[in-house]
Amino acid sequence: MSAPEILSFRLTGAVEVRISTRVRSCRGLTKAWVIAVGVLGLSFLMGGTSGIHSAWAAEPSSDVTNEAQTPAETVGPEPSADGGDEEAAAAPEGPRQGPRFLPPRLRPTVLTAEEHAEAERLKKLAAKYGTDPTAIIGRVQLSAQYQNLQNDAHARDGTFRVDLPIRGNWLFRVDTPFLKWVDPNRTGATTAQGLSDLSALLGWRAYNTPEYAFFIGVLSSFPTADQPTLGLGKYTVGPLLATARFLPRWESFLFGVFQHQVSVGGDPARADVEVTRASVQVNTIWADRWWTILQSVWQINWERNAKSSMTLEFEVGRNLIGRLGAFLRPGVGIWGRDLIGAYDWNIEVGVRYMFGSL
Repeated sequence: MSAPEILSFRLTGAVEVRISTRVRSCRGLTKAWVIAVGVLGLSFLMGGTSGIHSAWAAEPSSDVTNEAQTPAETVGPEPSADGGDEEAAAAPEGPRQGPRFLPPRLRPTVLTAEEHAEAERLKKLAAKYGTDPTAIIGRVQLSAQYQNLQNDAHARDGTFRVDLPIRGNWLFRVDTPFLKWVDPNRTGATTAQGLSDLSALLGWRAYNTPEYAFFIGVLSSFPTADQPTLGLGKYTVGPLLATARFLPRWESFLFGVFQHQVSVGGDPARADVEVTRASVQVNTIWADRWWTILQSVWQINWERNAKSSMTLEFEVGRNLIGRLGAFLRPGVGIWGRDLIGAYDWNIEVGVRYMFGSL
């Protein structure tokens, strides 16, 4: 893995992959099929799991008041974020109507009153702790990561993330990464460090209830790197879809994220970029202060004959005080560890401060 390949992963939060024009036409149908299956699979996974858990009821829990969401952030039947036990008791037994963008068989099953109250409580905590990808909530986060790569190479990066909620259901995010890589097997310079490519996300939460949510956005990256070997030299853009589904039997949330990005301009001498990425994670809140996340990430490298890679990561975090939390996230490569964006193993630590809507 060369130095430019090392930096490709963290620039936009997904794997950046270059694709040669001589095989683009041969892979067009394959890519269209993968994207379609990814979107339908995400909808099936997040909406269809309701049948598995509909017969299992979680134990009722007392409602918790916090500032993770405000009334402006809720849509449809979701109660106000600052409601207490009386509002939780008066909550309807599940959504008044399912999300119309899903086929009837894939819509969430109506929950019992106890399940609905528990889903509402845990969803507020997931938003407050910054683990829900569909939440509309402010964030200031600083993280640092070490990746051990193939052939004695390694990379370190620090990312400063800012999320700004806008008018209840819109979110604007900016990631500013600083990267250092070392590749002793590379010809010429074997290391580089500095500012990498900035990325931005603008998204809208299209549907939101305590037990189900759907978020859609556009993710872009910009060639802001200090050195050519620290960035892609391209502008990239692509859709991002995220869903959240409550699992009452496990008292957890199942989150799914699907991304596809392509280059749309930049340095013509640099290689084009294209990537497909899908991730699934189970988020559990423990004792209202701790959380865990188990996440798998599947990626397709279209440049290397549509070869894929998968990584598995586990996050443990704790709310320290008020809206401030910290987390530790180790990970391991399952297969395709020689592909761009994959790794042998990694470890990430970070702190985040969450705040309400503007």
